[in-house]
Amino acid sequence: MSVVRKFHVTPRLAQLIKAPGGLYVPEALKRGAAAMEESRETCLSEVDEALATMDAMAATPGFDAEAMYEQSARLISFCGAFDNDSLATAARSLCELLDRAGEAGRRDDRGVQVHLASLRLLHRTEADEATRKVILKGLAQVVDRYGRDAKAEG
Repeated sequence: MSVVRKFHVTPRLAQLIKAPGGLYVPEALKRGAAAMEESRETCLSEVDEALATMDAMAATPGFDAEAMYEQSARLISFCGAFDNDSLATAARSLCELLDRAGEAGRRDDRGVQVHLASLRLLHRTEADEATRKVILKGLAQVVDRYGRDAKAEG
């Protein structure tokens, strides 16, 4: 008969937790919030720049929808420093509208203008939560209606 040997493996996480020099959760959260606050103004400026570029593009008849999509995606990438995600939601809605237009082989310049106006309303304003919800609901209706129109024509 053979002898049964048992091995006890200590998981790496258990070793790391016991190692000296770590941070407590409240301190880590405090440091993270401070880092986010430091980058907030930079992110706001980047959003300003993206919105200005998008406004200039939309003012040009027959603007490049792909370039507009790229600017909207760029805007989304800088929204992480904000407490409220309504601006990112509106930018994703614009991307969805541009996607649907491209798939249908048509343009919806008025829908783009509505989205840009809404992005400006949501950026650097003190709009309350109820107002933000109404704006986002309206944008969803623009995208949904466009989707139905495109399906009816296709």
